Amino acid sequence: MDILDVRDIAFGYGRTDIWKQVTFSLAAGDVALLVGPNGAGKSTLLRCLAGWERIREGAILLNGAALESTKPAERSCMAFVADVPAFYDDLTAYEHVELLGRANGWDDGRWDEADRLLERFGIARFCDQYPQSFSRGMREKLACTLALAIQPDLLMLDEPTGPLDPTSARVLEEELAHAAASGCAVIMSCHHALETLQSTCILMLEDGRLKRLDGAVDDAFWKSV
Repeated sequence: MDILDVRDIAFGYGRTDIWKQVTFSLAAGDVALLVGPNGAGKSTLLRCLAGWERIREGAILLNGAALESTKPAERSCMAFVADVPAFYDDLTAYEHVELLGRANGWDDGRWDEADRLLERFGIARFCDQYPQSFSRGMREKLACTLALAIQPDLLMLDEPTGPLDPTSARVLEEELAHAAASGCAVIMSCHHALETLQSTCILMLEDGRLKRLDGAVDDAFWKSV
């Protein structure tokens, strides 16, 4: 069974469709890169997949169940890193980790994994600070740490490498590859070829339609995106 099954979904405002008849599926270990020009609706599509926006028609299935009818506990198997991650003003970076861990009943191994990710992204020494004091790149790294620490079945990220320095972007790619190897389905929007992360498919969103390209693409493709 696919982790994510998207069936002929459409989204729009008023009488205007942003995109429609969007259909694709992701299985465990898939890594999909969502590409397309600015304004094509990539962020909106990811928000719909996360349940943050209501689709106009079609269906989104998460582990075989309709997303709109799933309970919060059932949605805990997915994580979404938005283009502008939001944090609580009165919680430090590590208090965000603690909140997430306690809410999900983490065992010792999961706490250790969260600590490892904080170290990997280079933000462990800043954990007593508030995220609003962080740079955009540091906020992105904290958001990715929290999402990866959940160890979700489905991980969605909206242009996560944009705010990151090259070293941190490489770390993120390596961690996403590790998550995919562990059975997580990953979908992320981007505008450029990745350095190390190998995708299983490209999802091209353009002119209100989505086209799936399986396998590798060449440099000429990325220059045209």
